[in-house]
Amino acid sequence: MIIGKKFFITEMPKTGTTFLRNYFAQHKDIELTIHHETINQNKRYDLLNFKNRIGVIRNPYEWYLSIWKSTCKEKKRSPIYGDLVSIRLKLKRLRLNKRLCGYIFSQITKDRNKLKSLFENVHSKKNFNKFLDIMLNFKNRLMIGSEYSFVPFENLGYMTYIFFSQNVLRRNYNVVYNSTYNFEDILNHNNLNLYTNIYFKTENLNRNLKKFLRSSNIEVKSLNILNKNSTSKVLKKNYKNFFTAKNILLIEKKEDYIFKKFNYRKISSQF
Repeated sequence: MIIGKKFFITEMPKTGTTFLRNYFAQHKDIELTIHHETINQNKRYDLLNFKNRIGVIRNPYEWYLSIWKSTCKEKKRSPIYGDLVSIRLKLKRLRLNKRLCGYIFSQITKDRNKLKSLFENVHSKKNFNKFLDIMLNFKNRLMIGSEYSFVPFENLGYMTYIFFSQNVLRRNYNVVYNSTYNFEDILNHNNLNLYTNIYFKTENLNRNLKKFLRSSNIEVKSLNILNKNSTSKVLKKNYKNFFTAKNILLIEKKEDYIFKKFNYRKISSQF
């Protein structure tokens, strides 16, 4: 997390938070905690009483491509790589619900070498869409090897799940594991319990950051320290061609909450 005197920023993975950390490292009175730490993990501050509680969000198409591309480059340093290619049976990951037996069977029998091959070529459209097929299809969810595997709601996308885990207290977002609830009620429940009240969009990160700094009377220092992410450039040139039409529709269905809440345009209408 990034913590100032009257604000904090949660760090949803693959949304440009490395840039934000690099920027705020220039401010000696602003603390950088463990990258991607959540408010659920940070007990040292009464963060909910801070005036400005900032989250970061990204276009869902770009987010999925970015998380795959970074996993291709980082391999074992990427959490999603470990979740997919390792057998995850530690007790802290297991949940006593109807999906437990199927989860254990899926973890033991999954083809780990085949899963590793999905991250061998960062330019492979075929591998990327196979990766999406695992992340977006409910029948493959048990292979992932994280608590997301135990979410019983078919239409709760991985990105929306990660967004809730970064912006909702755990005691509130835990309802996502309870099949006795209605899916729409769960979305409404989590939306009402968001503790963040300002959002930076990755696509406009510099502009959003400058606006916030000026409105908060925080000195605007050098912004020329961003390690440019190539994902946006790739998508601008090859936006629809890198995704199969099927996976574009799945992203739009599973991440419908993100599209609507943050006014991202769905591209399926262009087919």
